[in-house]
Amino acid sequence: MARIETAPATPNGAEKDLKRVEDAVEALGRLFGGQRPAAARAERAGIPLARTGQRLLWHIVTEGPIRISDLSRAVGLTDPVTSRQVAALESEGLVDRRASPEDGRVSLIRPTAAGRRAGRRLRQAADEIFRKQIGNWSAEDLATLAPLLEQLVKDLRRKPV
Repeated sequence: MARIETAPATPNGAEKDLKRVEDAVEALGRLFGGQRPAAARAERAGIPLARTGQRLLWHIVTEGPIRISDLSRAVGLTDPVTSRQVAALESEGLVDRRASPEDGRVSLIRPTAAGRRAGRRLRQAADEIFRKQIGNWSAEDLATLAPLLEQLVKDLRRKPV
């Protein structure tokens, strides 16, 4: 995929398209990360978890066992906020804390069986909602979009220069 060189001059076609892509990516972040989509997922899954709880649970299910500090970094929260949210997940029986086998002073957060089930239901709800939203897209359009989005994610994960 070719790099688009940006120039400080009046926006040309490539500049306008670059801005359109940037705006669309920001809009996607708001659409996927907002309170309304989280509430829709929770309702459809029958799992009464707010957005932050869902994010943390999903990360614990997919990456656990995990330390609070690593979990905080992974989801972009402070350790105290993460600790409070994990305590709430723990009180719901979705996660538990265990001493690390390498260092007993460190707690590892891991999903319980109920947490794994809740995570799967939330993921399934998200998938169902997404499929309904773009279910009218053609196979050709999806085949075109998929590799472009994968490349975009790969490029955006790189450290800015």
